[in-house]
Amino acid sequence: QPDMVIARVAGFDYAVYGLDHTKTHPLLFNLPSTDALIATTKLSHFITGRYAPKDAWQPVWNYIFKFLRPGESPPALKWEASVRPAWPKDKQLSQADRLRAARKGVEWYYKSNLLATIDEVNKGVKIKITPDGTYGKEGIRECFLSKIRYDGSQPVSETRRADCTSESAMAIALRGMIDDNERDKTTAANMQDYIYVNSLMRQGPRNDPESPEFGFIDWFERKNDNEGVYYADDNARVVMGTIATSIALKTGKWDEVVMANILAHYRATSPVTGFKPRRLDASPESGNTLAKGWRPYHEAKNYYHFAPHYQAWIMAMYLWLYDKTKYEPLLDVAKTGIEHMMNAYPDEWHWTNGMQQERARMILPLAWLLRIEDTPQHRAWLDRMVDDLLAFQDACGAIREDLGSAGHGQYAPPESNAAYGTSEAPLIQENGDPVADMLYTSNFAFLSLTEAAAVTGDEKIKKAVDKLADFMVKIQVRSETHPELDGAWYRAFEYRRWEYWASNADLGWGVWSTETGWTQGWINAMLMLRELNTNYWDFTSKSAIANTFEKYKKLMLEDIENK
Repeated sequence: QPDMVIARVAGFDYAVYGLDHTKTHPLLFNLPSTDALIATTKLSHFITGRYAPKDAWQPVWNYIFKFLRPGESPPALKWEASVRPAWPKDKQLSQADRLRAARKGVEWYYKSNLLATIDEVNKGVKIKITPDGTYGKEGIRECFLSKIRYDGSQPVSETRRADCTSESAMAIALRGMIDDNERDKTTAANMQDYIYVNSLMRQGPRNDPESPEFGFIDWFERKNDNEGVYYADDNARVVMGTIATSIALKTGKWDEVVMANILAHYRATSPVTGFKPRRLDASPESGNTLAKGWRPYHEAKNYYHFAPHYQAWIMAMYLWLYDKTKYEPLLDVAKTGIEHMMNAYPDEWHWTNGMQQERARMILPLAWLLRIEDTPQHRAWLDRMVDDLLAFQDACGAIREDLGSAGHGQYAPPESNAAYGTSEAPLIQENGDPVADMLYTSNFAFLSLTEAAAVTGDEKIKKAVDKLADFMVKIQVRSETHPELDGAWYRAFEYRRWEYWASNADLGWGVWSTETGWTQGWINAMLMLRELNTNYWDFTSKSAIANTFEKYKKLMLEDIENK
């Protein structure tokens, strides 16, 4: 009858399905007929090994001390976590604190060694010293994975993704612009060149105007350039990162590849419904293959996909490009898709890891639609989406996660202990768990709400963004023990305990993961844009990308135009 066991269990603060029919291993127990208390692991390692949550470990030690010295009051234990939030919840931040967080967040890219060139040695990785001027030439590794080793360190994903590389470059370029820092400017340029020139992600059929894959950007770097996978939301964030990098570095060298990418998605989108497959593949075996060309997707009459996670930001890019080119079909297809999406809200929406991330994604195209057509209906759509998202904002600025209706989720909470940790999953087990998500929701809401505040001038939204920004600054990772983590943002934050804690059910991208692009890129970029007293739309408004439009309209849209 052990006092503590270790087991794989689903739940947030308790084992929701109990321990029946679940394999357990004794962790702490009193050896029968003796006065010996046995631990099967190193409980005294709780600071180094980052055992969590913090408030669970004082009672454990109280029990052990009472066993050792019955009848005596246990000593109070006070300790500082080796990886912890930068500031307490009630900290009053100064402008210097906010700028320091943004600079530190960018410096993390270098300290983390994720930008370093590497030599793979057997199954391990040996870091090489990377000279200034060469950072970013091999892109950036994706993330620290959500696994904590016995010494408190975390493993790294070696994947080089296009979205992570471009979004990280955006943040680095913005700091380079603010501080006039040549190292950052060079690094950001190297990273964008890695995507479009030095890797296979924009080469092969993606660089062949005769191929239906022309203009798309592969999901990640791979050895075979004929195995492309093209997610609409990933590609949208790639080009958004490139556009912001271009403005910060005062260059138009990547305008053509950005133009080709947006138009590649446009011509695979149905003008009747405003939707496109969330993913297109080069493989002929795929259900959404490009082997049969892009026309079947453009000519689809009944394809709907009510999932803003996958659809909303490519719609936003159609609006952004329309503003620069005044090419009416871009506006038309975006308006069509947005109208269908809003008519389907909320009952027909499909959520990915939760409903909040869908709202956060949808706010961006709604805000940018208002930039172009400020009508009562468009304003009502935006107001509704913002209100529904902010209904879950805590006084501390955190935006609480919320699950959508049952049966509409792609990745629902695990339905058994055995299912825990076997697929992607939300950070909460049930609605009400006080957790904010910096990978799927709050990071993107930071951008979307900023854009909504800028276009509406609504003080309520402005205050919500201010609270969210300060929340981000306060929960930035601080660690002297693990400098490779210092300055990062983790996916999860439990704002009641003020600690990195949640259900770690997600396979890979759980509580303690930190994504170089999705999370770090957008949080840093938004802090930088706030320092510049601007927003993404206004910051990128001087893009000269329209100079490339006629060339690519003739190259890519001639069939559509003639028809």
